[in-house]
Amino acid sequence: MLLLACLPVFRTAALAEYSFSGDADAIEKAADSVFMLEVYSGDNRQIAVGSGFVAFDSSLLITNYHVIEGGAYVVAVSDDKERSLVTLACCVDKKKDLAILRFDRGSGAEPLPLDTDGNLKRSQTVVAIGSPAGLMNTVSKGNISAFYTRDGKDWIQFTAPISSGSSGGALFNDEGEIIGVTTATYASTQNINMAVKVGEVIDLYNRWDKKTVSKIGYVRGNSYPQAAAAAEASGAGSEGRTVWITKGGKKYHNNPNCSKMRSPVELDLLEAIENGYEPCGKCYK
Repeated sequence: MLLLACLPVFRTAALAEYSFSGDADAIEKAADSVFMLEVYSGDNRQIAVGSGFVAFDSSLLITNYHVIEGGAYVVAVSDDKERSLVTLACCVDKKKDLAILRFDRGSGAEPLPLDTDGNLKRSQTVVAIGSPAGLMNTVSKGNISAFYTRDGKDWIQFTAPISSGSSGGALFNDEGEIIGVTTATYASTQNINMAVKVGEVIDLYNRWDKKTVSKIGYVRGNSYPQAAAAAEASGAGSEGRTVWITKGGKKYHNNPNCSKMRSPVELDLLEAIENGYEPCGKCYK
């Protein structure tokens, strides 16, 4: 008798490789940790708009130095329009164009994962999230074009569209990890956009003593909080935090005599922001 030994044939479908750029839910979740930044001067006037993202822990906010330069404090606006005050700087580096800030009362956002191996190649897919022209958490996709070391920092050139207001935003690889801080675009050319490599952020974080912080308005250039603390102690450049509101109103004012307000009530700026008040268009134009 002839016995035929037959082995069953198994056909295993190839597992699809994960793609962050194709996962709308993952991008939505990541956007919860990216903020639009409104930068204000010491007299409560808005001077800039940029972007930032939460990393390392939920209290820390990463952005570009040029976004906060000359500012006294930042209002970070979340994807669901919650407004949080940011007055504290952990460390900044003007040459690297980076700043690590701290929320006054935390963000409640999940820290975004950072790419630590730096194994990047040209043509790899990237996703950018930021607030160009104040358009909240706009998502764009593209590819890595090139790498440069210039002006003392490591750059990623990429094609995902960004514009003014995107500075300080998050650039992700296709695994959903932060690979860079979106920083610049060339207006005279098409799709030549630049990001500072996230390794520079990690290096700056590692240089911070994890204890000392300073008011944003006192930190200049490559100044660390330890140096800025001396300026704070001298009382130089003290900044007011008092604003005025009208009960039942929706705006805060820097002038109790503003014609847009009746029966002014004095309030701390942080309390006003946390209660959903927004700056008066007349006071802060």
